[in-house]
Amino acid sequence: MMEAKRKAIHLTGLLVPAVILLFGKGAAVGFVAAALAVAVLLELARLSGKVRLPAVRDHEAERVAGYFYYILGALLTVLFFSPPIAVAAMLMLALGDAASGIIGSVVRGSAVRTVIMGGGGRRIKPVPVVAGTFAVCLAVGYAASLLEAIFSPEPGVLSVSVFVAGAAAATFADAVPLNLRRRVIDDNLSIPLLSGSAMTLAALL
Repeated sequence: MMEAKRKAIHLTGLLVPAVILLFGKGAAVGFVAAALAVAVLLELARLSGKVRLPAVRDHEAERVAGYFYYILGALLTVLFFSPPIAVAAMLMLALGDAASGIIGSVVRGSAVRTVIMGGGGRRIKPVPVVAGTFAVCLAVGYAASLLEAIFSPEPGVLSVSVFVAGAAAATFADAVPLNLRRRVIDDNLSIPLLSGSAMTLAALL
Protein backbone atom coordinates (compact mmCIF):
# COMPACT_ATOMS: atom_id res chain seq x y z
CA MET A 1 0.00 0.00 0.00
CA MET A 2 2.82 2.41 0.88
CA GLU A 3 4.58 1.68 -2.43
CA ALA A 4 1.37 2.27 -4.38
CA LYS A 5 0.88 5.64 -2.66
CA ARG A 6 4.48 6.64 -3.38
CA LYS A 7 4.20 5.70 -7.04
CA ALA A 8 0.89 7.54 -7.35
CA ILE A 9 2.70 10.67 -6.14
CA HIS A 10 5.51 9.74 -8.55
CA LEU A 11 3.12 10.00 -11.49
CA THR A 12 2.72 13.73 -10.86
CA GLY A 13 6.06 13.92 -12.68
CA LEU A 14 4.06 13.47 -15.89
CA LEU A 15 3.28 17.17 -15.56
CA VAL A 16 6.87 17.98 -16.54
CA PRO A 17 6.81 16.45 -20.04
CA ALA A 18 3.29 17.86 -20.48
CA VAL A 19 4.55 21.39 -19.77
CA ILE A 20 7.54 20.89 -22.11
CA LEU A 21 5.28 19.72 -24.95
CA LEU A 22 2.58 22.34 -24.47
CA PHE A 23 4.50 25.42 -23.35
CA GLY A 24 8.18 24.84 -24.14
CA LYS A 25 11.44 24.39 -22.27
CA GLY A 26 11.49 27.83 -20.62
CA ALA A 27 8.08 27.34 -19.04
CA ALA A 28 9.09 23.88 -17.85
CA VAL A 29 12.24 25.24 -16.20
CA GLY A 30 10.20 27.87 -14.36
CA PHE A 31 7.56 25.34 -13.30
CA VAL A 32 10.04 22.80 -11.94
CA ALA A 33 12.24 25.47 -10.32
CA ALA A 34 9.20 26.76 -8.42
CA ALA A 35 8.35 23.22 -7.34
CA LEU A 36 11.94 22.72 -6.14
CA ALA A 37 11.78 25.92 -4.07
CA VAL A 38 8.63 24.62 -2.37
CA ALA A 39 10.31 21.25 -1.82
CA VAL A 40 13.28 22.93 -0.12
CA LEU A 41 10.94 24.65 2.33
CA LEU A 42 9.02 21.43 2.96
CA GLU A 43 12.17 19.43 3.60
CA LEU A 44 13.53 22.05 5.99
CA ALA A 45 10.25 21.96 7.91
CA ARG A 46 10.03 18.14 7.84
CA LEU A 47 13.60 17.52 8.95
CA SER A 48 13.17 19.99 11.81
CA GLY A 49 10.05 18.11 12.94
CA LYS A 50 7.58 20.89 12.13
CA VAL A 51 5.56 18.95 9.55
CA ARG A 52 4.93 15.34 8.59
CA LEU A 53 4.60 14.24 5.00
CA PRO A 54 2.79 11.13 3.69
CA ALA A 55 4.57 8.24 1.99
CA VAL A 56 8.02 9.01 3.42
CA ARG A 57 10.02 5.83 4.02
CA ASP A 58 11.49 5.03 7.42
CA HIS A 59 15.09 5.44 6.21
CA GLU A 60 14.21 8.94 4.96
CA ALA A 61 13.12 10.14 8.41
CA GLU A 62 16.42 11.91 9.08
CA ARG A 63 17.64 12.47 5.51
CA VAL A 64 16.41 14.21 2.40
CA ALA A 65 13.39 12.35 0.99
CA GLY A 66 13.14 10.86 -2.46
CA TYR A 67 10.59 13.36 -3.78
CA PHE A 68 13.16 16.15 -3.42
CA TYR A 69 15.63 14.26 -5.63
CA TYR A 70 12.77 13.60 -8.05
CA ILE A 71 12.16 17.32 -8.51
CA LEU A 72 15.88 18.11 -8.60
CA GLY A 73 16.38 15.40 -11.24
CA ALA A 74 13.50 16.84 -13.26
CA LEU A 75 15.01 20.34 -13.18
CA LEU A 76 18.47 19.16 -14.24
CA THR A 77 16.94 17.01 -16.98
CA VAL A 78 14.97 19.91 -18.44
CA LEU A 79 18.01 22.19 -18.24
CA PHE A 80 20.63 19.81 -19.67
CA PHE A 81 18.84 17.97 -22.46
CA SER A 82 16.92 18.84 -25.61
CA PRO A 83 13.12 18.88 -25.18
CA PRO A 84 12.47 15.50 -26.92
CA ILE A 85 15.11 13.77 -24.81
CA ALA A 86 13.97 15.49 -21.61
CA VAL A 87 10.40 14.35 -22.29
CA ALA A 88 11.52 10.74 -22.84
CA ALA A 89 13.78 10.74 -19.77
CA MET A 90 11.06 12.13 -17.52
CA LEU A 91 8.53 9.62 -18.82
CA MET A 92 10.99 6.82 -18.10
CA LEU A 93 11.39 8.14 -14.56
CA ALA A 94 7.67 8.61 -13.92
CA LEU A 95 6.43 5.38 -15.52
CA GLY A 96 9.47 3.09 -15.58
CA ASP A 97 10.36 3.66 -11.95
CA ALA A 98 6.70 3.37 -10.97
CA ALA A 99 6.53 -0.01 -12.72
CA SER A 100 9.72 -1.09 -10.95
CA GLY A 101 8.28 -0.17 -7.57
CA ILE A 102 4.97 -1.91 -8.17
CA ILE A 103 6.59 -5.10 -9.49
CA GLY A 104 9.17 -4.95 -6.71
CA SER A 105 6.44 -4.76 -4.08
CA VAL A 106 5.50 -8.38 -4.89
CA VAL A 107 8.97 -9.72 -5.77
CA ARG A 108 11.29 -10.53 -2.87
CA GLY A 109 14.74 -8.95 -2.75
CA SER A 110 13.82 -5.79 -4.63
CA ALA A 111 14.67 -3.21 -1.95
CA VAL A 112 18.37 -3.15 -2.82
CA ARG A 113 18.98 0.47 -1.86
CA THR A 114 17.46 -0.05 1.57
CA VAL A 115 19.70 -3.10 2.06
CA ILE A 116 22.83 -1.14 1.13
CA MET A 117 21.92 1.81 3.35
CA GLY A 118 21.47 -0.70 6.16
CA GLY A 119 25.01 -1.94 5.70
CA GLY A 120 24.38 -4.82 3.29
CA GLY A 121 26.50 -5.65 0.26
CA ARG A 122 26.08 -4.47 -3.30
CA ARG A 123 23.10 -6.09 -5.03
CA ILE A 124 20.99 -5.82 -8.18
CA LYS A 125 17.22 -6.00 -8.38
CA PRO A 126 15.67 -9.38 -9.32
CA VAL A 127 15.31 -10.29 -13.00
CA PRO A 128 11.49 -9.89 -13.12
CA VAL A 129 11.82 -6.31 -11.86
CA VAL A 130 14.63 -5.49 -14.30
CA ALA A 131 12.75 -7.03 -17.24
CA GLY A 132 9.51 -5.27 -16.36
CA THR A 133 11.23 -1.92 -15.95
CA PHE A 134 13.02 -2.28 -19.29
CA ALA A 135 9.81 -3.25 -21.09
CA VAL A 136 7.95 -0.24 -19.71
CA CYS A 137 10.84 2.11 -20.52
CA LEU A 138 10.95 0.78 -24.10
CA ALA A 139 7.22 1.38 -24.49
CA VAL A 140 7.62 4.84 -22.98
CA GLY A 141 10.49 5.63 -25.36
CA TYR A 142 8.37 4.63 -28.33
CA ALA A 143 5.48 6.76 -27.05
CA ALA A 144 7.87 9.70 -26.62
CA SER A 145 8.99 9.32 -30.23
CA LEU A 146 5.34 9.54 -31.34
CA LEU A 147 4.87 12.66 -29.22
CA GLU A 148 8.01 14.15 -30.76
CA ALA A 149 6.56 13.61 -34.25
CA ILE A 150 3.45 15.56 -33.22
CA PHE A 151 4.88 18.39 -31.14
CA SER A 152 8.46 18.97 -32.30
CA PRO A 153 9.07 21.39 -35.21
CA GLU A 154 12.06 19.26 -36.24
CA PRO A 155 11.32 15.65 -35.24
CA GLY A 156 13.80 12.85 -35.62
CA VAL A 157 15.87 12.91 -32.42
CA LEU A 158 14.17 9.93 -30.79
CA SER A 159 15.07 7.18 -33.24
CA VAL A 160 14.73 3.55 -32.15
CA SER A 161 18.42 3.30 -31.27
CA VAL A 162 18.17 6.48 -29.18
CA PHE A 163 15.20 5.52 -27.05
CA VAL A 164 16.48 1.94 -26.65
CA ALA A 165 19.73 3.39 -25.25
CA GLY A 166 17.68 5.57 -22.91
CA ALA A 167 15.56 2.64 -21.76
CA ALA A 168 18.67 0.54 -21.06
CA ALA A 169 20.30 3.36 -19.08
CA ALA A 170 17.12 4.06 -17.09
CA THR A 171 16.76 0.37 -16.26
CA PHE A 172 20.40 0.16 -15.18
CA ALA A 173 20.04 3.22 -12.93
CA ASP A 174 16.95 1.71 -11.34
CA ALA A 175 18.34 -1.82 -10.94
CA VAL A 176 21.90 -1.14 -9.78
CA PRO A 177 22.47 1.23 -6.83
CA LEU A 178 25.10 3.80 -7.78
CA ASN A 179 27.43 5.18 -5.13
CA LEU A 180 29.22 8.49 -4.76
CA ARG A 181 31.68 8.76 -1.89
CA ARG A 182 30.03 5.73 -0.24
CA ARG A 183 26.58 7.31 -0.43
CA VAL A 184 23.85 5.70 -2.51
CA ILE A 185 22.59 8.04 -5.22
CA ASP A 186 18.80 8.30 -5.23
CA ASP A 187 17.43 6.74 -8.42
CA ASN A 188 15.02 9.65 -8.82
CA LEU A 189 18.15 11.60 -9.71
CA SER A 190 20.16 8.96 -11.55
CA ILE A 191 17.38 7.58 -13.79
CA PRO A 192 16.58 10.74 -15.80
CA LEU A 193 20.19 11.96 -15.90
CA LEU A 194 21.64 8.63 -17.06
CA SER A 195 18.87 7.97 -19.57
CA GLY A 196 19.07 11.52 -20.89
CA SER A 197 22.86 11.28 -21.22
CA ALA A 198 22.62 7.92 -23.00
CA MET A 199 20.04 9.26 -25.45
CA THR A 200 22.08 12.39 -26.10
CA LEU A 201 25.18 10.33 -26.88
CA ALA A 202 23.23 7.87 -29.02
CA ALA A 203 21.71 10.75 -31.02
CA LEU A 204 25.23 11.97 -31.86
CA LEU A 205 26.33 8.62 -33.30
